[in-house]
This record gives sequence, structure tokens and C-alpha cells, in this order.
Amino acid sequence: MPDKTISILHIASDEKFINAAYYIFEKAFPECNRFLIPHSRFNRSLKYVKVQKNMEVVSYRNGLVDYISKVCGKYDCIFLHGITAFNGTVFLASPEKQKFIGILWGAELYTEENFPERGLKGELTAAIKLPRPEETTTERIKALMRRIVYGKSPLQKDATRRAALELSYLCVPYEEEFSLFRERKLISERCRMIPFTYYPLEYIMKGNEQSVINGNDILLGNSASYTNNHLEAFQLLRKLNTGKRKIVVPLSYGNTLYADYIQSAGKSLFDGNFRPLREFMPLNDYTKEIMSCGIVIMNQFRQQAIGNILTMLWLGSRVYLSEHNTFYHYLKRIGVLVFSVEKDLTTRNTYSLTNISKSEIEKNRTILRKAIGQDKIIKELQSEVLNYFQKSCSVST
Repeated sequence: MPDKTISILHIASDEKFINAAYYIFEKAFPECNRFLIPHSRFNRSLKYVKVQKNMEVVSYRNGLVDYISKVCGKYDCIFLHGITAFNGTVFLASPEKQKFIGILWGAELYTEENFPERGLKGELTAAIKLPRPEETTTERIKALMRRIVYGKSPLQKDATRRAALELSYLCVPYEEEFSLFRERKLISERCRMIPFTYYPLEYIMKGNEQSVINGNDILLGNSASYTNNHLEAFQLLRKLNTGKRKIVVPLSYGNTLYADYIQSAGKSLFDGNFRPLREFMPLNDYTKEIMSCGIVIMNQFRQQAIGNILTMLWLGSRVYLSEHNTFYHYLKRIGVLVFSVEKDLTTRNTYSLTNISKSEIEKNRTILRKAIGQDKIIKELQSEVLNYFQKSCSVST
């Protein structure tokens, strides 16, 4: 058990990961955590985060960076949940940078600028021409109101890129991801990796530990973002005999205009068998909704949808990932039965749309228990953070 004198500040946001973060850190460092969640001053209600003890919602305002910087000075260690422009600015403004640990979500560095030669979109997806959300009338009005109310943005230029390069510690879920960013020189050579995931099995599967897939429907993607490459996956499915299977496509999270486009395209291709999910659901409800999906296609060229993928592997789905995705290579390395979109989701593969066997499901579960069980995640987090304190903060344990 860590020393009670250790104090940890978390700078978070209203994202669906943060409930899991609170759960894990309270298990690892009970009563040592405080969460600050910057949010609009006009609407203090949160969409995803359930506010709990030691969580505080603070309003965006001029001087907020200075306020949080002062708060940081009272803590031994500060976790940045996502290297966002705001979080990066807080870090860059701090005179005590050695206190900070960044939790890298991935999307911050997976940009077309950082991956120009390969890109993150397939050809069909890249050809989609939609107005950017901020170009719609509603968003233009919102942007104008923000300028009137807040004035000049306090965020530092290139804060995400600069912070990622300067942070000495980054939490990343697996080595392949960390190595890719280091090879790309998006993080520094001296940066140390702390293994961490928001998705311990006990959290994501709570209430569904013994559940198993009960159908052969198809789950495609995890959100309304271009990087899901939905159109390319649609074309692959059109070549296969999907029959009367439902094609379940989560579109509740992300770009609304893109969600509308994909919903229209899916309906035209698959008619009544296309089932878009447009409303955000609690984790348990969502798990029940996708329980019929024996086939899962995640066609992202980057690490994305880890929670969804792990859930479906545990439940017993045949999961397809792109070989461009570092998570595919991680799962293959640890022995999980996972399939390639490029090589296995073809008409030549007679098993492409068949469910995997009970023995294969149990093999995957055994590997996942060992790799991302709660005890392992918590012990690794405690060990790494306490070592960090000893080296950087001189906190006794």
C-alpha cells in the first residue's frame, strides 16, 4: 500500500475514459487523488464523467492555466489525461516539469502531419468531402461567442507536440505504440514508458464476466471518426455473403456530420440490416447491445478502440484489425487470436464470417487475464509511480 503522504493531481476532461481512471487510481492510491475537470462555465453538467469524491469541475476562463499551475505546486505528482492543447499548455507553463506524467491517448500524435506518407484514412474515406464542424452555422456562432466571452486563447502554440517531446514519463498501453512514436521522434529518446491502460478486465467486464457472444452479427468501428475507415470496410463486406446479419455501427461519439454520412451510406448499401448506434450508452448497456456480434471489424490504421476490442475478444468475437495498427501487432505478440483485415477478411477465407470456437475463446481469455488483469495493472502503476516519486520527488514510501 502506498504512503498516504503521496498526493496526486489529475488534469482530466469530460471524456469516457475518466471514470475508469478514477477507478484504477483509487485502487492503486486510495484517497491520494484529486481530479480537476475544466469545463464550460455555461453548462457545468458533464456528459460522460460521473463526478465523485475528490473531483472538481472548474470553468474555462481567462487565467485558468495560471490557477491550475498554482494548484499543481501543492502536489507531488501530476497526471495529464491526454496530451491535449490545454494540458500541454499547463505542463509547458510549469516550473516543475519533473512532477508531470502524461497519459498518451494516441489521437494527439496520430495526425496526417505526423504520418504524411501513409495517412490514417483509406482512399474512399479520404475522398469524403464534408464541411468541417466549425464551418457549420451553429459552430460559427459558438466560435464567435467564445471569442467574445474568453478573448484571446491562452493556449500555447504547438502545445501538444512540444509537451510530448518534453515529458520525461508517458503512460502508454504497450511497447509497440511507444516504439512507433519514439521512432517518429514524436517523443524524446530519454522518455520513459509507464505501462498503463484505462481498461482492466475487471472494470470493462463487470457484470459480464461469464457472458459469451450469442449471435453472428457484425460490429464495425467504434465511433463517428474518419479513422474508422467505414467505407473501406463496407466494400469488403459487400463482397462477402453477410446474409441477414445486422451490421452494427457505433456513431454516437465523434463528428456528427460524418456520422450522418456513414449512416446514409450504410443504409443505402445494407438497407434494413444496417443498425447505427447514435446515442451514447452506459458501458453495461452498450455491452449488452453488441452481445450479438460474433464478428468485429476495426479498420483503423492507428491504435483506437482498445476498450471495445478487448471487450469483444473476451466475449468471444472473431476480431479483425488492420495490420497498420500497432495494437494488432501487440495482440499477436502476446498470443491472442486476432485476424488481419488485409489478409483474412476476404472471399478466399471460407471462415471469414464464422464465429470462433469455445476453446479459442477460452485461450484468448487466459491470455487477457494475464496481460490486463486489474492486479497486474495496479501493481505496475504503483511500482512505476513510486519509483518516479523516489527519483523525482523524494517522497518516502
